[in-house]
Amino acid sequence: MITDERASELMDQIMELVCPTFFDAGGSFQCSGSWPDGKDQPWFEIRVYPSVVELLGGKDDGETVYQGFRVDLKELQEALFPLYDEVQEWELDNAIGQADDLPKPSITISGRLKGGDDTLTIHICTFPPEDAEPAEKHSGR
Repeated sequence: MITDERASELMDQIMELVCPTFFDAGGSFQCSGSWPDGKDQPWFEIRVYPSVVELLGGKDDGETVYQGFRVDLKELQEALFPLYDEVQEWELDNAIGQADDLPKPSITISGRLKGGDDTLTIHICTFPPEDAEPAEKHSGR
């Protein structure tokens, strides 16, 4: 099972590995983690997404925005696959209308982590979740 401490370590590690594979990105990135089947289960999920920015001042005061980005898939694969004993999923998901709450499109990598039975699923999301709080504030003038 993945403890709170291990989950925090994994999120930091994933951000260090994933963010350098992004380019044409003008902003920063955030991540969130959860145990989809509960903390007593060996599955942890991490979502990486562009940071939300709140605009201050001007006609757009209070509006929130995020910036797009591109991903070097070869670098992403080289960065993440060594974490796994077995990669079970490596896909682009653009299935709009599915029952899940995952922003589409997204890139998903999932598999069994090295040296154990824990499963880690990483979603690279093209936009932040609706409930994401602004990580930065910028002048909108």
